[in-house]
Amino acid sequence: MVSVIIPTLNEAAYLPQLLEALARQTQPPEEVIVADAGSEDGTPEIARAWGARVVPGGRPAVGRNAGARAARGTWLVFLDADVVPRPDFLEKALREIEARRLDVATCLMEPLSPRPTDRVFHEVANGYLLALQWISPRAPGFCILVRRALHEAIGGFDETLVLAEDHDYVRRAARHGRFGVLTSVRIPVSTRRVEEEGVFPLLLKYLWAEAHVWAGRPIRSLPFDYAFGHHRPSSRPGGYTEKKGSGLAWPPALHPQSMIRSMGSRPARLLWPWRRTLPSGDRPLPTSSGDR
Repeated sequence: MVSVIIPTLNEAAYLPQLLEALARQTQPPEEVIVADAGSEDGTPEIARAWGARVVPGGRPAVGRNAGARAARGTWLVFLDADVVPRPDFLEKALREIEARRLDVATCLMEPLSPRPTDRVFHEVANGYLLALQWISPRAPGFCILVRRALHEAIGGFDETLVLAEDHDYVRRAARHGRFGVLTSVRIPVSTRRVEEEGVFPLLLKYLWAEAHVWAGRPIRSLPFDYAFGHHRPSSRPGGYTEKKGSGLAWPPALHPQSMIRSMGSRPARLLWPWRRTLPSGDRPLPTSSGDR
């Protein structure tokens, strides 16, 4: 049983894309839990409209732990609201995890942007993840898959950390289980932070954090701003469209502004899209065995 956990704060512009992508999975999760840190833009309402459970959250580490406590799955999949997994993401990821007998994993990433600089930035990051996976594991918090038993064994995420809590988590998990970087799947991720801060200023922040990780110094305070939940909506609200023939697109009815307007004018109570019919009018998908 797979539980997807998403920490949020004011993610109305991005969360619908992720929830639709999860609904279209060839191996859908049994439950999705949104751990919300007090959004004021309708994020919890959007999550509930899609059938997700909403629990109180906080900063990412707090939200992930809160979601894990509420989860029923034997596998926990931590995703951020601005990723858009392809329809076969969970199926391929779990297949590779089983084949490699992994207990905790992340995967390669790719930007939701056509800019060459963003591609280079993410490919360098991918190479870094692969090079260090057996030496000093790293994992971006926007995509971590872990056995629930292992998550509980290490006490979850360290909620006192304000940055690099994801790297700390997988390093501790790798001491008790087998870690790996998945290569059969990639997770498409928003470049909103790069767009807001610029490549080089953001790179300097990451290098600063990496220096602390290598030195074994927990990051409990920051000398710079690192926003959580205060991102501007993307200049490309649709964000990402799959390559032709892959089946993932942005239905106009699910544009965040359309959903918010709809919820303001009438009740928007939807069951999980794969249980009956997708709001975008696609054919019904198989009913999950975990339905209640």
